[in-house]
Formats: sequence, structure tokens, C-alpha cells
Amino acid sequence: MTLRRALAAVIALILASTLSACFSDKEEAVPKDSVSTRLSPTAWTSASRDQVKAGGNLRLAIAQLPKNFNDKVGLGDQVDPEVIAPTRGNAIAIKADGTWAVDRDYAESVELVKNDPQVVEVKLNKRAVWSDGSPIVANDMISNWKAMNGTNKAFEVVSTTGFQDIGSIVQGADKFTYKITYKTKNADWPNFTYPSFPASVSSSPDAFNKGYAKKPLPSNGPFVISKVDQNAQVITETPNPRWWGDKPKLDKIIFRVVEQAAQAQAFANKKIDAVSIGQDKTSYDTAKKRADVQIQRSNGLTWTHLTFNGTRGPLKDVKVRRAIGYAINREAMSAAANTPVGAPAITQGSMIYMPGQKGYEDQAAPAIGFDLKKSEALLKEAGYTKSSDGVSVKDGKPLALSITVPADTPTNAQRAQLIQGYLKKAGITITLDTVPSTKYFNDYVIPLNFD
Repeated sequence: MTLRRALAAVIALILASTLSACFSDKEEAVPKDSVSTRLSPTAWTSASRDQVKAGGNLRLAIAQLPKNFNDKVGLGDQVDPEVIAPTRGNAIAIKADGTWAVDRDYAESVELVKNDPQVVEVKLNKRAVWSDGSPIVANDMISNWKAMNGTNKAFEVVSTTGFQDIGSIVQGADKFTYKITYKTKNADWPNFTYPSFPASVSSSPDAFNKGYAKKPLPSNGPFVISKVDQNAQVITETPNPRWWGDKPKLDKIIFRVVEQAAQAQAFANKKIDAVSIGQDKTSYDTAKKRADVQIQRSNGLTWTHLTFNGTRGPLKDVKVRRAIGYAINREAMSAAANTPVGAPAITQGSMIYMPGQKGYEDQAAPAIGFDLKKSEALLKEAGYTKSSDGVSVKDGKPLALSITVPADTPTNAQRAQLIQGYLKKAGITITLDTVPSTKYFNDYVIPLNFD
């Protein structure tokens, strides 16, 4: 699961995510070469277009049908990215090294023409259209920004990040050009240069919030969602008849709801054609049983993180948060997770770049490197003392927190259990609060209802 909402007063302990295994609570030495970038961020086997045969269906699994196909509203934030990707394009494409290039299917140019204030000029591909045939124009971007920037609270946006930093968007010489001017500098400005949907979607709060609870958004990608079968729990995507780029090779992409714990078995039984085993060695071992299996490994472009809610309880104190950071052995966690599946152990030291990408620097290790003595010193500075049973106490109250864990996600539970063990050694009592996966984001993460 990915968290797209900006949280107030939080810090994150980050582990780069590759294929992972069951965890052990042993204090084992980590091999020097385990923290490496021997795998690139996107180490997938690739093929040129002319090497791919035309025809056939691709069958994939998703955890659940969307409760709202608009992924920019709260309920829609749970839409699987795999479902959206074939149906939505962008003016920029992120490359494996973290740099970006203009996607000519969508824009002729995207250019930062001024740095202070930041001004971006965009020239759209005039051939690009939405799946209803309407052209993609400047007004679509202007309408998207007005809905997403947070000024109108009636729009139930999951995040205003990026859009709230934009001061204005104005049409240029024609409807296919526009200028974006930032009131606050934003390093991620390339991510906010292209509309996600036509102006009709963001024209009113009612259309934006509820208009796509049951039906898919208009597409501007090579595929469209052609059928949503609520009874069979299946989404079918077919080539977009109005697509102006290279014709898709596949006849269909079929997404079937399969519980996460059962996806590896579905792959082994040839019910689906590919599976991401994520961080679960049990799934890895199950998937390997398939006779024609091909295993690919990558350091990935996402990471696992422990987020602190700095708005309540003991975690309001930055010294307590830092003490927790020093009490957790990230390197040992990474080694325990990745080594059993043949992937190098690696920790993530940046919230901007991934290891192996251009510009990556490990800035986290000095701040949250494993050091129990520093952890104990920080807790002492925060007013805590160790009781006879090793529990950190302040004003007669033990330092006790909870970790909220989505049900039926064994890797989340395994990580939480391991962290529970580490913090116990630091005198911090952790309880695990398991909640339904379907309610995890909307009832706990988004309203900051967690420690």
C-alpha cells in the first residue's frame, strides 16, 4: 500500500523495498556488502516493441475493486496503480535513473522557463484526446488545479500536495498551451504539469467526489476500462479506439480480485500471469512452484516506512521520536527480509531518490543509525528513567505506544513484530492494533488515528 497523503509532524524510518522474506528478531551481523546497489531500481527484463507478439490477454490480480475510480478523492486513493496506469498518460515520463523526459504522445514540450518564481510552460500534443473524443486542452489543467489546490473545501481531495504551491495557471497563445506559475517553490514541479482528467470531472464537487464511484474516469491512455463486473469482481481493459499513439499489442488486460494472501497460489495455479510477491517469503516459495516461472528482482521504486504521528501523546516530543529511530536496527531488518530470496539488503537514505538513481545520497543513516546508547540518552533527556523491569517511565507512566497494522498483510505484521522487539529493548512497550485492510487508510491513516 502507498501513502499519498501528507502527514503533519512526522518522520519516517525507511527500508528500500525489494523481494522480502520472513523476519527474525536475531541480532545478527550484517555483511558489509549487503547494503549495496547491485540491483538497479528497475532491473526488469525488457523487450523492444517489435519483439512483442500481437494479441493475447494479460491476467493480473488486484486486492479489491475501487470504491471510487477517481483516485484523487479519499475513497479512490485505494485504486490499484496497475489498473490506472494503462488508461492514464502524463506529459513526463520518469526514467530508471530518476531523471525525466517529455512523453511526446502527450506534450510537445515541458519547460521550466524561470526559477524565481518558478514558471513552467507546457505545449500539448494537439492529437491527444480523452476517450470521449474531446481534445486535451489548457482548461483541463486549469480546472484540475482549482479542484486540487485546497481552496474549495467541497472537493474531497486526498492530497493538495504540489497543487497548493501553484499561484496561477493561464492559457497561452492557444488552447493547447499554458503557463504554470508557482507561488511557493516545488522541487517536484514536473509531476504537476498535466491534467489527470477532463474539466468535466473537476467542474463541480459533486462530479469530482461522486461522479465516478461506480464508473471509470475518461481515459487518455492506450487502454480504456471497458467493463466492471461487480459480481465476478473483475475489471476488463481493452485498447482505446481513440488512442493516437502506437497500437497496443494486447487484446485485453484483465484484473481479478484475489486476496493478497492468495495471489501467489493463484499464480502458481496459472490463474494469473504475473505476481508481485512484495515482501513475503511464503508467497515467494509458493510462486516458485510454477514450472514456467521466471523470477525478476529489482531494488524497486518504493520503500517501506514507519511513520510517527507527531501530533499526539509522547510522540509530540522529537527526542522520543529520535530515540525510537536509534533503537531500530534497519540494516538487520533489511538483511533478514531480503537475503532469503536472493536479493541484496539495502536501506533507504533519501525521501527523494532511490539507491542507484542519479542524485541519490544517504542522508538518513547519521540521524537514525542503530545505537541503543544514543536512544537511552535521548529518552533520559526527554525525562524518562528505566524501571527495575527495564520499562521507560516518566511521571509514573510507562512509555507505551501502538502500531496500527492492516489485517491480512503478513509483511506489515512481521515488520511490526520486529519493531516491537527492538523497542522493548529500549524500554518502550508496543502493542499491535490490527484493523481491517479496507478501513486502514480512510479510518486510521488519513485522519491521523494512529501512533
